[in-house]
Amino acid sequence: MRRILNLNQPGIVFAKMIGLFIFVIPVFLYSAFLLLGLADILFVWALAAIKLSFAIGACLFVILLILVIVEQIQDYYIDTQYWKNREQKIRLADGNYECQYCGYRKIKEDDKICKICGRELK
Repeated sequence: MRRILNLNQPGIVFAKMIGLFIFVIPVFLYSAFLLLGLADILFVWALAAIKLSFAIGACLFVILLILVIVEQIQDYYIDTQYWKNREQKIRLADGNYECQYCGYRKIKEDDKICKICGRELK
């Protein structure tokens, strides 16, 4: 995969924005409507703004849901690839290899077994 989707930080921002548009703004507008009285002009404006706020929040929720689904699919493929290649040594820049089981980084090219965990490597 060329790009890895990670929603750890953006997910929190999305959740805050969804809460803002679905809860905070409508509550503020409805309380302002109740405090300012029952003027017909204010009534139409407040209800339209509340509906718009809910619509924006719902769109953000759908976008977040799609991104979470894509991230879960991506994580499944990355995990499958990891488990498929787990028995292999990983070549490092200094010419040594790394054991994927324990992380030991001083395995030589001709080593078949990890010196630390004793696992067989390809």
